Amino acid sequence: MAALAIVGATGLVGSNFLALSRTAELPGISAVVAITRRPVKESLTTGGTHKVSNVVTTDIPASIPPTTTILFSGLGTTRAAAGGFDNQYKIDHDLNLAIAKTAKAVGASTYVLVSATGASVDSHFAYNRMKGELDRDVEELEFERTIILRPALILGKRENRHAFLEGSAQGAVNFWKKVPFVGNAAKWIGADAGDIAKAALKAIQKGGSGVEIYGNEAILKLAKEYDDEIEAKSK
Repeated sequence: MAALAIVGATGLVGSNFLALSRTAELPGISAVVAITRRPVKESLTTGGTHKVSNVVTTDIPASIPPTTTILFSGLGTTRAAAGGFDNQYKIDHDLNLAIAKTAKAVGASTYVLVSATGASVDSHFAYNRMKGELDRDVEELEFERTIILRPALILGKRENRHAFLEGSAQGAVNFWKKVPFVGNAAKWIGADAGDIAKAALKAIQKGGSGVEIYGNEAILKLAKEYDDEIEAKSK
C-alpha cells in the first residue's frame, strides 16, 4: 500500500497540502500519513477519498512508513520559536535531512521540499545559506525525483502571527493585485500557503525525474494550473 508521507503537516503550507491530498489524484498512492509532533486537526484527516492517518511522535525519522513512495516536507521553524539560529538549524536542516535520508532508505522515489527564495550555500544571510545547504544535501541523496519549491514570503492566516513583516506583505500583495498594470508585482512578493500546496501537488501529478526547482512565479503558475484543472472537472 504505497503511501504519501507528510511532515510539517501542522504548519501553514503542510496543513494545506494535507487537506488537498485527501482527495488529490496521486497515481499509485493509496494512503496518506501525516507524521507530526502534535495532532493535526481532525478535519484535515476526514472526508477524503484517500485513507489518511496521523502518527504523533517525537521521533519523526523513525516513523516514516516503509511503504512511503512520496515524501513531502513543509517542516520548518523560526529563529524566535527555536530559541536561536543554532536550534533552528537543527530543525530546518538537520531534522529535515534525517527525514530525507530515512525516506530514501525505505525506497521513496519522490521527495518534495518547501525551501525559500534566495536559498544558496553562498548566501551572506544565515537563513538563506541554511536553506541552500539543505537543498544541496537533499539533492545529493539522488531521489528519482526531487521537487524543491522556493516561495518568497509564505502568506496566509496563521494561528500565531509572529511577524509584522508577514502581515505587511500580505497587505501589499492584496494592494498590488488591484492596481492596474502592476498587479503582477504580487508574484515577486510572496505566495499564499494554499497556492504553494497546490503547486506541490500539481508538480507531483505532472510526473518527471531528476531535480526540479520552482521559484515564486513558477509556483503561482502551477497553482493556477491546479485551479484551472479542478474548475474544468467541475463543469
